[in-house]
Amino acid sequence: MMGCFKGSDSETQKQKRASRELEEKIKAWNKDYKKAIKLLLLGTGESGKTTIIKQMKILHISGFSEAERQEKVVEIRQNIHESIYDLVTNMSTLRPLVSLAEDASKISADYIRSLGPEEPSSYTQEYYDHVQTLWNDKGIKECYRRSNEFQLIDSAKYFLERIMEVRNPNYRPSDQDILYSRKRTTGIQKIEFEMKVPKKYGGGSMGFWMFDVGGQRGERRKWLPLFEGINAILFLVASSDYDQTLREETSVNRLREAVSLFDDVWQSRFLLGAGMIVFLNKQDTLKEKVESGKSIAKYFPEYSRYEMNSKDGNSCDEYIKTRCFIRELFYDVMKKKQSPDDRKSSILPGLTVTLADTENRQCYFHFTVATDTGNIKTVFEDVHTMVLMSVLNEFGLQ
Repeated sequence: MMGCFKGSDSETQKQKRASRELEEKIKAWNKDYKKAIKLLLLGTGESGKTTIIKQMKILHISGFSEAERQEKVVEIRQNIHESIYDLVTNMSTLRPLVSLAEDASKISADYIRSLGPEEPSSYTQEYYDHVQTLWNDKGIKECYRRSNEFQLIDSAKYFLERIMEVRNPNYRPSDQDILYSRKRTTGIQKIEFEMKVPKKYGGGSMGFWMFDVGGQRGERRKWLPLFEGINAILFLVASSDYDQTLREETSVNRLREAVSLFDDVWQSRFLLGAGMIVFLNKQDTLKEKVESGKSIAKYFPEYSRYEMNSKDGNSCDEYIKTRCFIRELFYDVMKKKQSPDDRKSSILPGLTVTLADTENRQCYFHFTVATDTGNIKTVFEDVHTMVLMSVLNEFGLQ
């Protein structure tokens, strides 16, 4: 048994050190922890959790400092290289095959391949010329159109279309650029901010602590026991990922994985007392995909039997019908009956407790675009009101 936990001394020491650092962080936070409204961001990888953290910084703190903007320049240029490298190297893996349209593009493709997946030692003007040549090539555009068949960051098009701005030595990222920049979240992030409480609810301000944990499989769930006492969970879903697979396991559909993770979170004994708000995110990309003719029915055959409620809009609008179908996938998890055995949980060897029934638990859904500051501002005001009402009810003040 103990062999399962063996590793090199350096790995063991590294894990122990990380564990100690986390414990010290939690102790430092503990004093103010009980005073704040705690929000936990959950969801699979690339669902938009870190983008929500950035939006809170824009909306409720002071935005991004010049030093932070300069740090993001490095990240954005890395995003560009990752994007163009993945497009060039995956052309040959597609079936049917996709080829470059121009001879000049072949020289540029060889140049990018020679650099490898890691970022170049320097971003020269020659480098950007090659990237520009490739992005203008019809073959690369076709490869991008079929990018659901391989792994490509969703900000690829955004930055490749802004190559002329990013290549400028004096480039300064806008807020929108920073919202689109991508870097894998590992461990845990925390942001603190305040929102005003309406006078009818007593006035003053309410402090929030928002936590973001990694969404990739290796990062999930290991943090959940630390968050007992969370007031609300913001569960993010990349709605447009219905035709894509996981980076970690390419046989698994990303949207089905999101539904599976939601099931785990909905049933988790650590989070039963938390309010649940689901952000069906990336609605802009979802609309674009559906309107380009990529039907969800190919990946979710049950869609062909789905009948949309007339209250949700025009059932002939394929985008509206698709987003409502995706919402229904999560409704189905909430409606699922639990047997008494399903609700039993072992909390210590030999000690089993029966968990509270989730049947009457409420969940709120929002269709969102995490990179749209106006959209997130409106949605988060609704979240704020919901959380505020929940807190007032808890203390018998409403």
